[in-house]
Amino acid sequence: MTAEKVAEGWRLRCRSCSTTAPVSWTVLLGMRTGPRCSACGADEVTAQDAVTGQAIAFPRPLVPPVEWWQCCNCGGTGLDAYGGACPHCEGLGHCS
Repeated sequence: MTAEKVAEGWRLRCRSCSTTAPVSWTVLLGMRTGPRCSACGADEVTAQDAVTGQAIAFPRPLVPPVEWWQCCNCGGTGLDAYGGACPHCEGLGHCS
C-alpha cells in the first residue's frame, strides 16, 4: 500500500501525547487488543477517517449489563389477553 493511500484513509491520534500517524483500516482490523501510540506506547488513541470524519476511540468503553425482569403481568410476551400491548410493561415484555 502506498503512503498516499494510507494518508487518505485513517489517522491515529494519541490522547496522551497528541501524536498523529497514518494507518490503514486493514491494520486496525488486525489488531486484537487495539492500537497503541508509536511515540509513547499509550493505548488511549482515536482512529479517524480523513474523508468522512468518523472516529473510533480505543480502548472501547465497556457497557454495563442492563438488568431486566420478565413482566409479571404478561409473562414476557408483551401482549395482554386480547392480543394488545400489555399495559403493565407497555408491550416490551420486561420491567426495568
